[in-house]
Parts: sequence; structure tokens; C-alpha cells
Amino acid sequence: RLGDAERRTYVPAYDDWAVMGGQGTLADEVVMAGAGPFDLAYLQIGGGGLAAAVACWLKANWPAIRCVGVEGVDQASMAAAVAAGHPVTLGRVDVFCDGTAVKRAGDLTMPLCAELIDEFLTVTNEEVCNAIQLLWEARRSVPEPSGAMGLAGLLRQREALAGRRALVIVCGANMDFGRLAWIARHAGIGARRRRHFRFEIGETSGALLGLLETVLEGINIIEFQYGKTDPGRAWPVIGFEASPPELDLLDQRLREHGVPHEDVTSQEDVEFRIIPYEPSLFRRPLFIRLDFPERPGALHDFLASVRSRASLCYFNYAFTGEEVGRALIGVEFESDDDRALFRRELEVSGRSFREMPPEVLARVV
Repeated sequence: RLGDAERRTYVPAYDDWAVMGGQGTLADEVVMAGAGPFDLAYLQIGGGGLAAAVACWLKANWPAIRCVGVEGVDQASMAAAVAAGHPVTLGRVDVFCDGTAVKRAGDLTMPLCAELIDEFLTVTNEEVCNAIQLLWEARRSVPEPSGAMGLAGLLRQREALAGRRALVIVCGANMDFGRLAWIARHAGIGARRRRHFRFEIGETSGALLGLLETVLEGINIIEFQYGKTDPGRAWPVIGFEASPPELDLLDQRLREHGVPHEDVTSQEDVEFRIIPYEPSLFRRPLFIRLDFPERPGALHDFLASVRSRASLCYFNYAFTGEEVGRALIGVEFESDDDRALFRRELEVSGRSFREMPPEVLARVV
């Protein structure tokens, strides 16, 4: 409408022959580089212009190549259009991969993709985050989320690619700096290197320490969420980072030891760090912000040091990548004397801590 009102020329983002021709030059660069032929190509799809044009030129030069179209799990407008036989409008699209967040496939691009794309594949935002991290670690390149979707698709199918040559298109550097923290947090989930388990243990002094000293010993803990909600039982959430086989082995070990637990990775309360607690159950609570060196066993050492005098009633910690870890911790005591003695011992221990101010504590409990 603005173009008509001001007599400007509207340049479509994808549904135009000239635009597609320009996007297709990317494939010509690949062919001219002399690295082919390839058995497969993973092409990210938004409106379909780049995928259609690149697939067309790749197949013209390497007729046997198989082109896989990769869409976001909540952006798959092209797969929906091909399935319906005509473009359809999605009710909503996820905008994390904003460069491919298209509600409706193009009228020109849809029939081309239907003919040229051999398979459609959807990937999650977490899988895209993992692809971005892999590109950073391997190439020191940080593409925008949509630019990494092709690699995310390849990683999804990597076990079936042994002995085959695959091409991935990486394009777009429109990365919002504010997204990097979210990407770093979710990359491990996309690679299945991070999992969160909710445990059920007795609400007794030393119960959590006993768990750490038996089945959880030696595995990297990257998150801890706990609030006291019951006088007899506790349900801490602990996040772990390890290789997928190691995490599978941890799950198996927990089952063999009869430790009640469930996988709560990516569940909303864990994702948004909603930690329930019941202040009326706290006995003489002391809340502190504790700084400690980020090293294996740091959580165990702290719990061992407080075991004789105090019990946890709240714990909020997440690994941030810094050398110093920071946690908000609530401990409770049987007597005022134990509380005072614990505080004095903490002061002389050399640990960096800060007690929660009374006005803040009043809001918390």
C-alpha cells in the first residue's frame, strides 16, 4: 500500500523471479567452488525463494542430489502448502528464527519447492541453538538463527549420513546480541547435552548430600532449583550437562538405585525458573547470596559444611559460564544458637557471601 501511495517499487522478499534469481547465485558459488558433487543439501525455508532457486541450480548441475527443506517446528508454512497443494496461511508463527518466520508460502515458490524439495524436515529452536554453538566452536562464525537452520537439519539426520557428502547453506548475520544468552542456555538442550531431573527425596538433613555422594557423583551440575513445600518430602530440580550417553547412563543408574525422578527438561516451570516454596515451614531462616568457585564438587562441599547445623529450605543456582558461581540460598535451623553459630562460622570461612537485607527478607518470607 505504501508503494502505491508513494509510487515506490515494492521488492518482494522471496516471491519474485528476479529475487529468486539473485538468491540462486548462492548455488552457483557452490558449484563454481569445485567442492561438489554432493549427495544431499540442507536448505532452510521461509517463503521458499532461496530454497527453490538453490535447489533448481544444484539439481541442474548434480541431478542426483537430494534436497532437504528445513523449517522451524512452528514455521512450516511450505510443508503445509505442499501437503495442501496450494499456499495456506498459518495462524501464528514462532519468531525466534525471524528470517524464516513466514505465515504463507509464496505463490511462485510453492510449486517450485513441491517439485524440487525431496523432503521436508522441521527443527526446534533448541536444535538451532545447538547449530549456532557448533558453528561458533568450529568456525568462529555466529549466524542468525534462520541461517543455522540447515545445519540443524543435518544434525538431526547425522546418524544416517555416514559415507555421504552433505551440503549446508549458512547465510545471514542479523544476530540480535540480546539473544546470545538464551542461545547459550538452550544449545545444550538441542544437542541433548543438558537435562533437568526432578527428584523426590526425604525432607531431612543430609538427604540431598547423600544423593550427591552416591548416584550423582562425578557429573557436572549446571542448575539447582529447590524450595521447601512439604515437612516430609522434597522435590529438588537439578540440571546436568554431559554427553548424551553419559546422561542416559545417569538415568539408568538412578533407576537401578531406586531413586524416584522424572525428566522435566524444557517444562515451563523449569524453563522460567518458577521455584515454589512455603515460608510457613521455614524455621529461623537465613537467606544469603553465596559466591563460590565454579568447579566440580563445589555444591557438595557447601552442603557438607552446613550439614551438622542447618538444613536447606531454598536453593537457586544456574551456571552462567563465569569462573565464580552465584547462588541464592536459604538455610533453616533448630535453634537461634545454631543460627548465630552458623553465621559466625560463615564469616570466618573465607567464603564470599552477603546476607539478604531485612526488608528484602520480609518480602520473601
